[in-house]
Amino acid sequence: MAKKFACKNMGLECNFEATAETEEALLTQAKEHAKTAHGMAEADEAMLSKMKAAIQEA
Repeated sequence: MAKKFACKNMGLECNFEATAETEEALLTQAKEHAKTAHGMAEADEAMLSKMKAAIQEA
């Protein structure tokens, strides 16, 4: 089943949403978005944990 990530699920005022078949593919999209839209150079373990917690079934 596909998985979905949305910045709003992390409490951010951002309309970014992504869907992918695997958590790994979804996190790749989310990390790239965080880098380009939010200026995050690299996601640390704490941020990855928050991102994973925000993933839902699509």
